[in-house]
Amino acid sequence: MRRYTRKSVALLLAMLVLGVAACGNQGEKQPQNDNVVGEQTPGDSASQSGDVQEEQTPGDAVNQGADAQDKQDESLAGNEDAAGDNSGAAESGDNADASKSGDKTGGVTTVVLSDSGITVDGDGCDVREDRLKIEEAGTYEISGTLSDGYIYVNVDNESEVHIILNGVKVHNADSAAFYSKKAAKVTVTLAAGTENVFTDGANYVFEPEEDEPDATFFAKHDLVIEGEGKLKVVANYGDAIKGKDSLYINGGVIEIDAVDDGITGRDLLQITDGTITVRSQSDAIKSSNDVDPTLGNVIIDGGVITAIGDSDDIQAENRVIINGGTLSLGDGEDGIQSGNATEMNGGTVTSVK
Repeated sequence: MRRYTRKSVALLLAMLVLGVAACGNQGEKQPQNDNVVGEQTPGDSASQSGDVQEEQTPGDAVNQGADAQDKQDESLAGNEDAAGDNSGAAESGDNADASKSGDKTGGVTTVVLSDSGITVDGDGCDVREDRLKIEEAGTYEISGTLSDGYIYVNVDNESEVHIILNGVKVHNADSAAFYSKKAAKVTVTLAAGTENVFTDGANYVFEPEEDEPDATFFAKHDLVIEGEGKLKVVANYGDAIKGKDSLYINGGVIEIDAVDDGITGRDLLQITDGTITVRSQSDAIKSSNDVDPTLGNVIIDGGVITAIGDSDDIQAENRVIINGGTLSLGDGEDGIQSGNATEMNGGTVTSVK
């Protein structure tokens, strides 16, 4: 009875030890399994897949593609707008230049004067038997003769006209032979090797309540005379050449014979070059603005000038400024009269009397 009891106890103790050892081994492996599951569990894998889907889902890809397309469309539209703006600017610039010069095709309108009829090759003119009217900005080359007629310029105040005199002879018995009524500026070029003659009668017929034009060669705006040819003006009624604003003489051979003033620029008369001979029964060279104290100036920068006036050889309401040139005056320096000051900065002045 006592022996049975010992064996039973020993067996129970052995079984108990084995059970405890087995439980101990299982407890040591479980953290490893937890770690493995923690790194690669299906839940974690699904979560990582969800993160990838958030970065690159098809919906997002579509949205990104749409955004990119929108940006490209905007860029193209911007380029088209810019091109349109540039095109408009270029067109506007071209039109502005064309409006200013009137020369839309780069051509020159050619005019031949004749008592039997004026012929025109080009645009911008209106003609009748005794009158050439220039009514558009542009360049006009004129030749021929009118024994009783005139050249008439009437464009808008923003436009410029360029006239090339290529052997012209015009006489008007009762008014100006050249009359420019309206323009921003008229430039007259004397073609090399040509003589251009303008004369008038002793009695003018004016429009009602008008007293202009009152010179053989008359402009109511800025007038420029240039070139290498010759211009001869004989004034039997009043002044020979008269600009109501500024008159610039930049070249040419100019001969004046006038019963009144020879060459007048109301606001300014400026001579830079040319061979000029003036004989007048009043003032030979003159600037006559007596309203604005800053205007009424004669400036001579160069040229060979002979000026003989029964009154003054050179007369300015404001100032006479001589910077250069060779001047032969009827009374020498005594023939220069100015309202405010005379400045001799260069050139030579001699008397021819």
